[in-house]
Amino acid sequence: MSTSEGAAVIDRETADAARLALELMLEEWRLLPEGWAEIAGLLDELSTAVADGDATTVKTLTGELDEWSGSRVTRIGGAADGRVPLPEPERERVVALVHVLRPDPPPGGQRPAPARRT
Repeated sequence: MSTSEGAAVIDRETADAARLALELMLEEWRLLPEGWAEIAGLLDELSTAVADGDATTVKTLTGELDEWSGSRVTRIGGAADGRVPLPEPERERVVALVHVLRPDPPPGGQRPAPARRT
């Protein structure tokens, strides 16, 4: 089964929730490098679950990402505490996942497969 076929069997509500969490990660999250290392593992699992069309695991992992989202908030005017935006290798993976989870594939083509760590 291709990644796009797996994403097609995930219900729209689950896919939309996962996509929203990933989009917020791209736009707003700031974590310590150690936090991003843990997120990379979650992205591996999420990529596999999406490719397999495993909606239950996608929901569970989306919940875990939502829990991480609380740690991204920094106080206004707060000192730089070492938190950084999503590193580039993970950014590319997240962008690919967001595209896979979109409701419709691009006209005339398949959805891109999310990159997996090797």
